[in-house]
Amino acid sequence: MIGEVVRVTRRAKNDMTINDLSKKSQVSKSYITEIEKGKKTPSNDILNKLSKGLDLDIETLLTLDEYHESLLGKKEKLEIYRMLLLKTLETYEEKEVKKCK
Repeated sequence: MIGEVVRVTRRAKNDMTINDLSKKSQVSKSYITEIEKGKKTPSNDILNKLSKGLDLDIETLLTLDEYHESLLGKKEKLEIYRMLLLKTLETYEEKEVKKCK
């Protein structure tokens, strides 16, 4: 579920709040909350805004969603998923730093 991925990613990014993500993405706090709770399915435009707000490209966000879907309901693998998510974010940030140099 993409909402869960947005929530986990947001929290993994230095405990970013919904308010922080709202400001960075220009998506309302209430809409982000509904996405994270699974009550709304974001359009591609909203996903693009959220991914930019999370400092990720949309492909990375969708890849994380694929991993999440494959692990959904397997609580014993949640820690592996979290480690994978954090490593993916670290790798992505390293690539972005190298691009800027």
